[in-house]
Amino acid sequence: MIYLLAFFCSPLALLLTGKPFQAIANFVLYVLSIVCWITIILFHAGFVLWAIAVLHAVLSINNAREERRARRIIEAARGR
Repeated sequence: MIYLLAFFCSPLALLLTGKPFQAIANFVLYVLSIVCWITIILFHAGFVLWAIAVLHAVLSINNAREERRARRIIEAARGR
């Protein structure tokens, strides 16, 4: 579900994942892509910026989930 949100609104998905600084950087990319989409001349650049923002969000969310999973495994190993 969070990946679907990352596709449509990547800064919000990063905020919900707990990555506020990455969300700010992603928001800048997102706004630049919207500005490029509004200008007809730079339409393709807007699509590329949007794709980079979505890719950044998906990779960051995946990394956060892997970190959380690794912490759980370490805690379980220490508990034994």
